Amino acid sequence: MDVTFKVHRYDPATDDEGQLQTYILDTEESATVLDALMRIREEQDSTLAFRGTCRTGFCGDCTMRISRRNRIACHTTVAGALRDGEITVEPIDLINVAKDMMYDMEAMVYSKYRAVEPWIEPGEPQPEREHIVPNEVIQDLRKVMSCTMCWLCDEGCTTMVVDKTFLGPAALTKAYRVIADPRDSRTMERLNKLSEAHGMWDCCHCFEASEHCPKAIDPTERIFALRNRAIKVNAGSPKVRNHYRSFAASVKADGWLDEARLAIETEGLSNVKGQLKQLPLALKALQRGKRPMPYILHKKRPGADKIKDIFEKWEKSS
Repeated sequence: MDVTFKVHRYDPATDDEGQLQTYILDTEESATVLDALMRIREEQDSTLAFRGTCRTGFCGDCTMRISRRNRIACHTTVAGALRDGEITVEPIDLINVAKDMMYDMEAMVYSKYRAVEPWIEPGEPQPEREHIVPNEVIQDLRKVMSCTMCWLCDEGCTTMVVDKTFLGPAALTKAYRVIADPRDSRTMERLNKLSEAHGMWDCCHCFEASEHCPKAIDPTERIFALRNRAIKVNAGSPKVRNHYRSFAASVKADGWLDEARLAIETEGLSNVKGQLKQLPLALKALQRGKRPMPYILHKKRPGADKIKDIFEKWEKSS
C-alpha cells in the first residue's frame, strides 16, 4: 500500500529549523519505520541522513519522534505508526540535530556516560579471594545492563527540559550498574561525585524516565537506590543529607511536610550564613502567597500517628 511519510529534513548550512519533506512509499503494514526510511534513502533520496544500526532493538540508535511519539524506529511498524494515512518522522527534542535525523550525541549522551565512569575497578588483586557475586545481585545487574542507550528516559526527563547539564537518568543508570556491583572498589568516591551539582539529587522523581524506558529497567528507582546508598554511607555534602533527613523527620512527626523546618534544617541550625542566603527566596515565596507556618506552630495532620507507625516499621526492618 502507498504510505505518505513526512520526514524532517535539516541542513545546518542552510536551514534555521528544518522542515518536513514528503515521500510516498509502497510498503507493507508489517514493515518497520526504519525499514521504510532505508528504502526511501535507497530508492528516492540518497541524501537523507538518520541513525540506525542493528535493526533488532539492541543498539538504541534509531530513536525518533514518530507520529508525535518518541519511539524506537526498528520496533515501530508502519501499521502502528499510521495516523490519518501518514507517518511523521522527526528528531527527539533534547539532542542537537547534526543533519536531518542524525544527532550530535557528544554533549548530551557520550560526555555524560564518560563523566560517571561506568566501568568496574576492583582495586588491588587478591589471588586468594574470588570475586563471587550473589545471584540476586547479578540478576539485578543484568536487567540494568540491558540498557541500549536509546536515550528515551532522558528525553522524558522533566529536569532535563530545564537543565541540560543534569546527568540524566541514562547516565545515572550506568552509574548504578557499577556502584551496585560489589566487585567495584570506588563506591564512596563515586557517590560523592554523583552528589555534586547536576547529579543524582537534581532528579525531581516524576517517574517519567521509567515510563519512557522500553526495556523496563526503571531508571527512576535506580536513582532512588543511589540516593539511599549515599545516605547510608554518609556520602555527599552535609546539606544534602540534612535535607533528606529533615524531610523524612518532618513527615514522620506531623504527617506532612513542614517547609519552614526543612529550609532551616537543610542549611544547618548553626549555619547563620546559610540561613541568610535563603531570605531572597523566602521573600519571593511571600510575594506569591506562599506562607509556610512558623517552625513551632506546624500542626499535625489527621492520621499523623498512622504515618509515624509506617516510618517506625520501616526503620525496624531496615
